[in-house]
Amino acid sequence: MSRMPSFTDSLDASNAAYVESFTAEGVPGRAGTHLLLLTCMDSRIVPHAIFGLKEGDMKVLRNAGGQMNSEVERDIVLASHLLDCHNIVIMPHTKCAMASLSLTEVRTKLTDLSGMDFSSFEPRMIDDWEGKLRADVASLKANALLKEGVQVRGARYDVDTGTVTWVC
Repeated sequence: MSRMPSFTDSLDASNAAYVESFTAEGVPGRAGTHLLLLTCMDSRIVPHAIFGLKEGDMKVLRNAGGQMNSEVERDIVLASHLLDCHNIVIMPHTKCAMASLSLTEVRTKLTDLSGMDFSSFEPRMIDDWEGKLRADVASLKANALLKEGVQVRGARYDVDTGTVTWVC
């Protein structure tokens, strides 16, 4: 009896091709540029390519909207001390669903798609992307546990042009 194809079959084939040209053996676990990027999980964002970097050059944290929260902030504090990440960029993007839809719209969409009750679901929506970005940068800069000398910047990525615009 033959097995059903799995979504991992194509991933396995792609990984085999990647392994054939793999050149990152021995790359250290610390980011070569001391850069850590917090950005959205949107698949149009290819972090290393955006900045012309290669494997090992940058740490990347991703979540819905590229937003600071307590878990991300803890990870950044750890990275600043243990991984020598002293250049931090928070980078949301244009056309982000977290900043363009309301909480009601997201709940309705999820309920319609799944048939499940999302009325109490609390994703972190963004009412004002620039205000949120500036607040996230300020909050991280004010964190007393962040390693001394860490620089924090905020930028926005344009998914239509590939342009990064520095905001703060």
